[in-house]
Amino acid sequence: MNMNKASSTTLIDLMSDKHLFLRKKVAELDGEELNRTETHILAVVETAVKVSISEIGRAVNLTRQGTHKSVLGLIERGYLEESQDTANRRDRYVRLTSKGQQACDRQLAVKRELELEIAQKLGQEHVEWLKRLLVEEWI
Repeated sequence: MNMNKASSTTLIDLMSDKHLFLRKKVAELDGEELNRTETHILAVVETAVKVSISEIGRAVNLTRQGTHKSVLGLIERGYLEESQDTANRRDRYVRLTSKGQQACDRQLAVKRELELEIAQKLGQEHVEWLKRLLVEEWI
């Protein structure tokens, strides 16, 4: 089987194939020892003002147990820190540490670099068109 050719022509499979390829490429170029779930969690935390572990689990579509395991691993490795809500001590939230923010910044730089490579192949106008389509509410 020729791996350079798409294995399917359905939109869903084509998008999925590109998504997996790009996520793998970002991980290779970044060099950080984070898996896809961990980078997704960091991205969710980065964009949230205040986020709980259960909210992270819903955002990344993980079980409660899987989310706790991943978040605790990120806390232990210094990417996230946990805090308690001052109004309700039972509510716990996570936020990025400086190490976590640096990892997010590196990921963004790699993504921008890849986007430039894609624009060189497809043309900037096609990249902008594709981005506009992907933010539309069509599914």
